[in-house]
Amino acid sequence: MLKEVTVMDNMYYLLNVTVAGVKCIEEEIRLDFYKKIVNQKFDADKYRIKAIYGENGSGKSAIITAVKIFQDIICNSQYLSESKNQKLLDELINKKTQHYKFKCEFLCRLEKDNIIFAYELQLKKNESGLYEIVYEKLSERSGNYSNSRYKSIYEVSNGKLIFVNAQNENYSMIEKMTYNLLGKSSFLNIYFFNFNNFNKDTVTDSTRIYVRVCICMVLAFIIKVYLDEEDKHELYFIKKVFSERIKNDNNYISENVLEIMDSLSVTDSIIPKNNFDIYVEKINNLTAFLRIFKHDLKSIEIDKKDDGDNYRCDLNLNYGDYLINKEFESTGIKKLIKLYDCFDAASKYGIVFIDEMDSNLNDVYLCKIIEYFMYYGKGQLCFTTHNLDPMSVLKENKYSIDFLSSDNKLVSWVSKGNATPDNYFKNGMIENIPFNIDATDFIGVFGE
Repeated sequence: MLKEVTVMDNMYYLLNVTVAGVKCIEEEIRLDFYKKIVNQKFDADKYRIKAIYGENGSGKSAIITAVKIFQDIICNSQYLSESKNQKLLDELINKKTQHYKFKCEFLCRLEKDNIIFAYELQLKKNESGLYEIVYEKLSERSGNYSNSRYKSIYEVSNGKLIFVNAQNENYSMIEKMTYNLLGKSSFLNIYFFNFNNFNKDTVTDSTRIYVRVCICMVLAFIIKVYLDEEDKHELYFIKKVFSERIKNDNNYISENVLEIMDSLSVTDSIIPKNNFDIYVEKINNLTAFLRIFKHDLKSIEIDKKDDGDNYRCDLNLNYGDYLINKEFESTGIKKLIKLYDCFDAASKYGIVFIDEMDSNLNDVYLCKIIEYFMYYGKGQLCFTTHNLDPMSVLKENKYSIDFLSSDNKLVSWVSKGNATPDNYFKNGMIENIPFNIDATDFIGVFGE
């Protein structure tokens, strides 16, 4: 059992994300969630929500996609080895640069200590036309003092380990462990699943690295990304293997974080039998959530079929006199069902990214949901939207509104006297977002 760190109430908070080389985004753009100085008095209560506005095609979805690529590569050691994922990356990574970059800084609170980690990942197309990892680095510094400096934990360049913070003998072992693997798999994933090769009772620096590796991997696991597609069920099983190892090896990851990692999705169709009771409880919570919008909903019935160690499940919404399968519900209710897992994670300690959260949602409902997370959410919620109504709610918090221009520049809204962010946006007063379209501009384009 690892005893290096004991957590009473640990917390993860994403300070910023920098992305480049995804879809239309060529150069680096940085999304900041917390713009105050980080020290021992760190308080994220007014910095838990972020809305990204911008023109069509400005790159809002690209930011969310970049986060999803990071998550997939860290969580799944085989991601870059699968041809379907290579084809997907070929479509998602910028055609001009063919070079994906992801950076983030995040804070992890361990007992009374704030630790800030900086992680960087880069992918690039090789001579064979396949994407591989060309750079990866993890560093840490104290988050209790604003002037502390980063110390490197490991660094990888062009498939080779160029630094790891370990003594000579352990350095050699880590080199052998990762040899010829770092182009296709993350150092984090390789190190975690090979840590049992070390003698944990005697190798202290390897244990120290292991703890940092786990912390960074947990970040990837507690991120929830919604890109208007069904959740991949295999990610749940990968999370399950990881969380079981975490529970068996140490006690430095708290129960609230493990709960987010282990959480089943209400949209999953394959449910392990030994977790069915948890799934039922989740569906009961989903029912309570939907009743806010559909007062006549009596219950959600689970249609389960035996499939070995699993159940194949489908959901039917019961309105008393009739049942409706979830696939035949209104688009708004289907959207709320799909978003439920994201909202559930953000209400706790998860980090959630949602693309086009406003689509198919009533304006009033949308604003009330956002208001809930502003005042009661314990996690982070970042979303893209075209709906201007939430601005009236979001403007109460600093840096909760970001505008993405057509040249991929992010500008945070700050109070400007009596001006409102929606008027600034609609009237083309945000730099490089000129909404100067007139109705007459459409004359002739439809062939009339």
